[in-house]
Amino acid sequence: MKTSRLFISLVALFSALSTARAAQYDQRVTSLATRGQVGIGNNVMITGFIVTDGAPKRILIRAVGQRLSQAPFGLSGVLTNPILRVFNSSGQLVLENDNWNSSDNDQAALAVATASAGAFSFGTAANLDSALIATLSPGTYTASVSGVGNTSGIGLLEVYDLTGSARLLNISTRALVSPGNGILIAGVNIAPGGGSRRLLIRAAGPALGTLGFAGCLSDPVFSIFNGRGIIVAGAGNDNWDSGTAADTAALSAAFAANGAFPFAPDSKDSAVLIDLPPGGYTIQVAGVGGTGGVALIEVYDLTSEALSTVSVAASVVSVDARGTTPAVFTLNRVGNLASAINVAYIIGGTAQSGVDYAPVSGVVSFAAGASTATVTLTPRVNSGNLNNRTATLALIANQTYGVAATESASVSFFYNSGALYVSNLRPPAAVTGSTANGTGTILLAPDEKSAYINVSFSNLSSPQVLGYLYIDGNYLLKLPQGQVNNARWDIEPTGGHSISDLVAALKAGRITISIDSARNPTGEIAGSFVRNSGTSVFNPPLAPPAVDLTRINAQDASRFLAQATFGPKNDEIYALINKGYAAWLNEQMALPASLHLAAANADLALNDAGGAGGNANAVPPLLNTRIGGVHRQNVWWKLAVNAPDQLRQRVAFGLSQIFVTSDTNGTINAWQDGHAQYYDLLVRGAFGNFRQLLENVTLSPNMGIYLSALRNAKATFNAQGVQLTQADENYARELMQLFTIGRNELQPDGTLKLDVNGQPIPTYTQEMIVQTAKVFTGWGFFQSVATPNFRGTGPGSESYLMPMALFPAFHDDTAKTIVTGKVLPANQGGVKDLKDTLDTLFNHPNTPPFISRQLIQRLVTSNPSPSYVFRVASAFANNGAGVRGDLGAVVRAILTDHEARSPFFINSVGFGKSKEPLLRATALLRAFNGASDGGRYLGAYSNPAGNGLAQTALSAPTVFNFFEPDYVHPGVLAAAGLFAPEFQIFTDTTAITIPNYLYNMLYATRNATTVGLMLTDLLPLAKSPQQLVDYVNLVLAGGTMVRADTELIVSALTRMPASTSDLERVRSTLYLVVSSPEGSIQK
Repeated sequence: MKTSRLFISLVALFSALSTARAAQYDQRVTSLATRGQVGIGNNVMITGFIVTDGAPKRILIRAVGQRLSQAPFGLSGVLTNPILRVFNSSGQLVLENDNWNSSDNDQAALAVATASAGAFSFGTAANLDSALIATLSPGTYTASVSGVGNTSGIGLLEVYDLTGSARLLNISTRALVSPGNGILIAGVNIAPGGGSRRLLIRAAGPALGTLGFAGCLSDPVFSIFNGRGIIVAGAGNDNWDSGTAADTAALSAAFAANGAFPFAPDSKDSAVLIDLPPGGYTIQVAGVGGTGGVALIEVYDLTSEALSTVSVAASVVSVDARGTTPAVFTLNRVGNLASAINVAYIIGGTAQSGVDYAPVSGVVSFAAGASTATVTLTPRVNSGNLNNRTATLALIANQTYGVAATESASVSFFYNSGALYVSNLRPPAAVTGSTANGTGTILLAPDEKSAYINVSFSNLSSPQVLGYLYIDGNYLLKLPQGQVNNARWDIEPTGGHSISDLVAALKAGRITISIDSARNPTGEIAGSFVRNSGTSVFNPPLAPPAVDLTRINAQDASRFLAQATFGPKNDEIYALINKGYAAWLNEQMALPASLHLAAANADLALNDAGGAGGNANAVPPLLNTRIGGVHRQNVWWKLAVNAPDQLRQRVAFGLSQIFVTSDTNGTINAWQDGHAQYYDLLVRGAFGNFRQLLENVTLSPNMGIYLSALRNAKATFNAQGVQLTQADENYARELMQLFTIGRNELQPDGTLKLDVNGQPIPTYTQEMIVQTAKVFTGWGFFQSVATPNFRGTGPGSESYLMPMALFPAFHDDTAKTIVTGKVLPANQGGVKDLKDTLDTLFNHPNTPPFISRQLIQRLVTSNPSPSYVFRVASAFANNGAGVRGDLGAVVRAILTDHEARSPFFINSVGFGKSKEPLLRATALLRAFNGASDGGRYLGAYSNPAGNGLAQTALSAPTVFNFFEPDYVHPGVLAAAGLFAPEFQIFTDTTAITIPNYLYNMLYATRNATTVGLMLTDLLPLAKSPQQLVDYVNLVLAGGTMVRADTELIVSALTRMPASTSDLERVRSTLYLVVSSPEGSIQK
């Protein structure tokens, strides 16, 4: 009796589905459902379904258990807490839900989808059933239903086709069949609007045994019932080959044509081919003789599609309502294009027809054979309106065409561009192995009651799951799936925050964006927003006031040396006063380069411990022949502290934070001589030409290893022309994004170039990355052997020291269209492809301001004014002798600019930078001749995992360096529109560990192996506290400590007990200054 009651209830349910929104779809199978026993282990309910080729499909999936125990169903033994999971064809989890009303579901969208699909409501929020709304690309998917805590019971799995040009081709469910309530029931709904659908329906039991399943239903039988609960004549089956030979042959052919596994003759599996008219149907599967076991029910829709399906997108998404360029909607249709059709639409939104745009007809025509049509909205001047407005076009379906998942699109009319906030999206520290990146913008309306959101991203490690805005880490707003194009955000009170609270949070950098992927569901890329001052029209800045570069005092000299070296020394301060800036720069640029590899090899000869290539267990032991990380790091410290070519070394360190490679890569760590050689490449190129440096970096095997350009081979195809592999895109992406032009077009002063609607303009597309990746194919290790091998290496270290070599057979010689639309002709060879690409990037208008700004940040200030960037970028573009890319001229322009040298900027709160931890340490060592008696710096050797500095030269955690140039620190800095790169590694922990590191350096006892400071020259000043503090303030804080602060230190020294040693007084002074705000901020 219970089974009959359940069956009638389900018949009524599926019958109700047949009336749901039929007019909005081309006629098709619109929903499929299966009810069965959900067990544990291998007996969980598993349903597979296919989305055929076409546009992505929007689908509602539900796992129902607890609701079945309530009216009108009233079932017992239900699954009280189902969990729903969806996997793709690779077995990757792409979607998951436990409880339909959980925070990861958009409740408003779920309610709309449930109502539009005609599905019954889940009732109260206490209901524990599960549901998901997903837009799925064509492919094969599996949904599983299990019970939380390994519970079991009767469950219902539903899949609703909400919209789509693609169709649900088939659904298959595997579940346990048993007598009574344990029968397997599937529901199929065929929407009205067309004729019958040709279906293949199968119930497999014995055939599953041949596939390796145990406990299968030995003799399944099924019947099909219509919406009135009446058995459809001739629609059931017991034993698939019990009919005529022709029937059996037709079934076998249908199996093969649709990818269904075969049934063996006399297998007792069941199947039928049947034409069903529109309506709701249920398929009941049971075991002959009341038997039980695992069974699989499958429904295939074999009907040929006769209608086309129409979608819409905004191809010109926003227009300036003060101009004449129209907004454009592009309608696309797929499927049957043979007939002409008229597609109806309505336009809603805040924009008004006849006021903001010229009226339109509401119908657009497709000619026979045409796949696209457009609707244009011509803006009208509306001088009385100061707020931006949106127009949304929504398609209206009828019986001559269907409507796709993208059934609406929006455009905006901008009357006032408002305030632009920009976020650079990068992987958070907890995400490893991702090279995803993106840009987000929020355009806040002038009335601060609404905003427009745009998000573009690429290279996620797995499919996107969600996108959100957060406030202080808490959920704020769910974003549309995929690339977000001009989404309107009506700012409303949310989560206890008023409208003014939310606007203030945006301005303070407390609103962040996160893009979640299947592999990184808590956020693969994220970023905070900061106010940006871009423009659509560029006006060159006025020249700054003249600054006298010939009159230098001690504070001027100390500031200059803090910017140009690894830290001022007292004697160098006064030497610079006498010499002058120009002479000092000329002298420094003329000095020969102090090279790291040669110094590291010399260190290895004296101390082979920690090297590579030896064998301590050999008889006699073989010494290490290659340097290790300890040698390279030791030499880095040694040259940073003692090298005479301080400017070259400081610039090279800055370049290493732009052209990042890192020995966190295992291969680079194992071949540290190649890593040292790479750093020497930057040292040599510090004052050379950027174009040559760019080529040297590109062909460095060290960079090739780090960004996978080494042994990057052209795409391969099988005999049928199907692509098997593709070129690696990593270096192509970072070459543009990080090394030359950045993600968005820039004005000559480094500010964003905006389109007429106030939005950033991307410099390149994903397709350009794909095309550029082909340029960097065919480059392998240099090998001085007769027959070099693309996959091979040369003897010893040579392959890691020499530039990569081209192997033409592995280079993609097809034509390529790269950035700026430049076309590289086919068959011009890898060397020419590389030259043309690097030339194009070198000559791109973005490169001068993009590189100049970052070098200013590394040397002088985190927030150079646009005027400062413009002047330095101008030197990059032309050194005064018609040469582009002269880095010596760029460095000279940076250090002698008005902003770098004028004392006015010392007191400007927006000028300067937080000192990098390494630079705080090297400054202390340089100022007081820090070293070990043996000359090595092992005591200063920095390991990111344990030293407390959070920074080690050439050991950045990602290609984005230790910190990013556009890092936004939430709070007052963000509210002021200021970037704070170094603050990205300044945490609650490092706020303690960095001063502790410096404290230990101050108090270390220098000996043969321990690095300590030489403080003898300061001891005479211990009895004169004011002189001591002034001395230390000058060399460690650039003389920026105000008198009130120095008097506090003098007072503390004066109050020390008389028994306090001179050395302790000196050390205390040093620690108080070096750990003070002025000691940690470079002005």
